[in-house]
Amino acid sequence: MMQLAKITRFIFCAGLLAVFVPQVQADELSQMISPLSHPTNFEDPRIISELRPIYAYHEIDNDFVTAGGDVQLYALQARFALSDDLAFIATKDGYIDFNPDANVPKDEGFADIALGFKYALHQDRELGEILTAGLRYEIPLGDEDVFQGEGDGEINPFLSGAIALGNFNVMAGTGFRLRLDQDDSSFYDFDVQVNYEVGNFYPLVEFGLVHVLSAGNRLPIKAEGQDLFNFGSSQSDGETIVTTTVGGRYRITEDIDIGAGYQFPLTSGVGSSIIDYRVYADMIFRFDI
Repeated sequence: MMQLAKITRFIFCAGLLAVFVPQVQADELSQMISPLSHPTNFEDPRIISELRPIYAYHEIDNDFVTAGGDVQLYALQARFALSDDLAFIATKDGYIDFNPDANVPKDEGFADIALGFKYALHQDRELGEILTAGLRYEIPLGDEDVFQGEGDGEINPFLSGAIALGNFNVMAGTGFRLRLDQDDSSFYDFDVQVNYEVGNFYPLVEFGLVHVLSAGNRLPIKAEGQDLFNFGSSQSDGETIVTTTVGGRYRITEDIDIGAGYQFPLTSGVGSSIIDYRVYADMIFRFDI
């Protein structure tokens, strides 16, 4: 009888704990990592506050009108969660160092600025599911010497989503960059990332597509500017660039990630000649506001 009484008391106390003590649920969304490539287009669907310094080295293919050369970008992205479902985002800015090999003088200057908001239409942290819609406006405030600050800017409606599949995470984003000036080109973008969690390390692969919906009227060339530039190329209508990025992220702490990756084109020809390869390096600092 004494043993039965002890068992009864144990079950009763366990029941009280189950009722009154908050249960900790898994947060699969917090275990995910952000996109690496096409940082001005491929938006993380999660509603988080963070600062993200970015460095990108972009090698231009020798078949481009500049006969090769390189572009270096130094940028800082910012995101601020205004509620559990709404965030303000600033995803394009920074300084561009443009070094063509021929035809165009070397120059440097500031990039345009893209600002907007994103809203989570659906999110389940325990299952690791999220779908987000957003809208950005690219303001032409940059320097024309580095092919910024021209036209009336772009409107960028987009969708992004992610799902956790065990140790695998899949994230994807798609949207339109719609010109507000006939001299600019308009684009359709699609990106997807698959990564695998190995402790604090996340090896990843990403695929990106940039398709020219409508050619511009500024430059009489066939290749467009991928994600960073809008040349307004008059012969670029229908051109598509498809790329792959291989790399990884490492979670230093719960609030700090570092990432690096190598991007290269899967398509070829003059329409894809803006890129020979690209190298990314960034760091993400998350915080609460």
